[in-house]
Amino acid sequence: MPDAPAPLPHPPLLIGEAHGRREVPLRGLPGGIIAVTVPRTSKDGAEVLLRVPLDRKRRVKPTVVDLVASDPVQAFDPPVGLSSRDLIKILSTRTYKRWATIEAEFGEQEAWRITVSLIRCGAVVLRCKVVQTTGFVQDSWRLTQSWAHLREDKLAQLRGHPDPLQLHTELLQAMAGIPQLAGEYTLLAATPPGRTLKVPAGSTTGTEDWRVYEVAVRSAAVWWPAQPRSQQLTAKALVGKSMRDTKIPWTPPRRQAFANLVGMPFDQAVEESETELRMRGPLRWQVDTVIADAAACRPWLGLPARGLLSLGLIDCSAVGVLLIENEDAFTQVCKHPEIADRWLCMWGAGYATHGLAAFLKAMAPLPVAAWQDLDAHGIQIIANLTERIGRPVTPVGMDVSLYKVGTKYRQKPEKQEENLKLAERLAVSGPPSLRALAAEITRNGGDGCEHETLYDEVVPTMADTLDRITDGSDPPPGPAEEPPRCDDTG
Repeated sequence: MPDAPAPLPHPPLLIGEAHGRREVPLRGLPGGIIAVTVPRTSKDGAEVLLRVPLDRKRRVKPTVVDLVASDPVQAFDPPVGLSSRDLIKILSTRTYKRWATIEAEFGEQEAWRITVSLIRCGAVVLRCKVVQTTGFVQDSWRLTQSWAHLREDKLAQLRGHPDPLQLHTELLQAMAGIPQLAGEYTLLAATPPGRTLKVPAGSTTGTEDWRVYEVAVRSAAVWWPAQPRSQQLTAKALVGKSMRDTKIPWTPPRRQAFANLVGMPFDQAVEESETELRMRGPLRWQVDTVIADAAACRPWLGLPARGLLSLGLIDCSAVGVLLIENEDAFTQVCKHPEIADRWLCMWGAGYATHGLAAFLKAMAPLPVAAWQDLDAHGIQIIANLTERIGRPVTPVGMDVSLYKVGTKYRQKPEKQEENLKLAERLAVSGPPSLRALAAEITRNGGDGCEHETLYDEVVPTMADTLDRITDGSDPPPGPAEEPPRCDDTG
């Protein structure tokens, strides 16, 4: 059984930092800082699950906690007054630093003051041992996921380049003669370098970080002349050609800056192994100075799952999340503003990846609806997702009446037999709202209906169907579980 469904802790943490967390009341915490549980990890195949640590009575009684910022923070916003020298020292943290090392570097008196300011701005997470239930002792710190992702670019910016004029000239030479980069060339040419390099105002990349800008521009200067091509460059091949080093990572800010420059989602411009979450709707994701807007992009926006889970701030005004199984159906739904202006529409691509499931779990308590193929696996996808995110998923466009009139797709006999057996099982133990559909599929020998054949029947009324979910007239099935309580009385 999944953990009891609960929204992100309040105040919210970044998605990647939020799973398995509950606030723990401790004495003597500075303002702007809270203590939260350290997640208990387990593996389910290749997926790592993060859960709230509970004792046998399902109480939260931790022996260690993490101190984190109590309010939402920017991806990178160092404390006011922190020297560049100290900032470099902090960003040089690769995994973690023991508290004794921190005191040795900053002095016993300054170590706590500096650490508090770093926690408040979202730079570090301080691991502490719990003493006598409500006390704490510092143990070590690590960079937050956000700062860890950005550390390389920020260190490069702080340390500077030995020859700013040379680098400025190299970028202009890289863009010269490429029509699609003429505007960016003009902007950079009008921004001469000083002692440090600055991204030109109005840059299409959308970043203010020079290292991010450099990777995006050099890569676009390689990518554009190679178009069109029958097979796209891989992400590693592109950075290898542009930066002469395949080990340079495509961090989320670099990916988005490059995507802004070439005018298409990163996963459409290059081949890569990282999962992209495709979406359209009222959501904005900001990583440092780069902003991605899922409402403004046409036809949809692709965001990196790892980046979305580990850094940046999400501003989502959607009334719910609509998951659509197949790409063509997803594209069709995105064309309807009465749906995409209110609901965050996402392409599910079959069974949910870890990144998609983690994102949906973090979006609680927003309702989740799903439009899948009307077949046994479409039902199983919803059952699987319901268990993984810990709250109900409401099917839309998956009624028995639609199945009866839908075009049944061809199947090989052995595949149809497998689907029949799955439908028989789901008719008994599947999601209650879909058992009638599973039973009808069973009566039809395992036949399935792809939802792409039902656009005329489903899409015109989908906005009204979704409205019934949000106004409470069509509540999702299943009772909510009581979340675990935090007991500090012993």
